[in-house]
Amino acid sequence: MAKIDTILGKFENFKGYEGNAPTNETEYNEMKVNMFNGTAPTWTEVQTEMDNLPDKDALKASAKAKLVAGTPLTEEEADTIVL
Repeated sequence: MAKIDTILGKFENFKGYEGNAPTNETEYNEMKVNMFNGTAPTWTEVQTEMDNLPDKDALKASAKAKLVAGTPLTEEEADTIVL
């Protein structure tokens, strides 16, 4: 799943989209009217949320190192292994 799909799914009024996910502001602005009921978030809001998502690869590496060392994992680290 692409980062943008994770973020868009968090918005209560998200309906979904057909085809490829938007990869930039222009594509997003062309698609957003059909993706949301009511007011769509701005590209800046979406981009900010994507920038704040934790890096899954870094979390996996951290989780592995902690497992090997016998150190407790954070919930986010555990989610990368279990989910």
